[in-house]
Amino acid sequence: MTHSITKAQYINNPCRVCSTAYWKNLTFEKPDSIQIVHEKDLIITELEEYHITRYFRLLHDLKNIKPSSLCDGFFFQNVNIETQKESVVELINQCYDDIEITSEQVFSWTQYKVYCEDLWVFIYENIYSSPIALGIADFDSDIKEGSLEWIQVLPAKRGLGLGQSLVNELLQRLNNKAEFVTVSGETDNSTNPESMYRKCGFSGDDVWCVVRTDKHFHT
Repeated sequence: MTHSITKAQYINNPCRVCSTAYWKNLTFEKPDSIQIVHEKDLIITELEEYHITRYFRLLHDLKNIKPSSLCDGFFFQNVNIETQKESVVELINQCYDDIEITSEQVFSWTQYKVYCEDLWVFIYENIYSSPIALGIADFDSDIKEGSLEWIQVLPAKRGLGLGQSLVNELLQRLNNKAEFVTVSGETDNSTNPESMYRKCGFSGDDVWCVVRTDKHFHT
């Protein structure tokens, strides 16, 4: 992360000049164990050993937002963080094999200035008492940026268009607040989240590389 980026530089080309949302760039320190480099700035020789994880970064200008329609039997419900924190934890953890978040982590997300309670949304199916999908977005009122953080659908409910519905619903909710919305995700993820975001109107060709510093690389 590059803390020296100005607001004007970021707003002019957010996905190219920074690997993450502007407020995160100001708030969090990059771990010493990694380097984050735009793919176009990464130079690696064939003699070097390295390991990189690639992340797409896309932008939506909020000019053409698709409907967030759900099939019959499904409905949106705002997350009540006071009573449904554990439901957020359980749903996210069911969607991953390699991470496990805690209720303390979820609560900490609500303490940042970008937290908006109407940007935390569940999808329920009428026959179930527990949520089957979750969308979380942040809003930075300082530069009018929305950022999508979590778009999760339980594995058994994927393929029904619920992820796109969540994205479009959050875009609609951000439309009266933000001037643009960004999103990032793992480029080589088997679930291909990039394709979903592009179907919702996100665009761009920026890819950021997380490079382990125990390998050799040059920029």
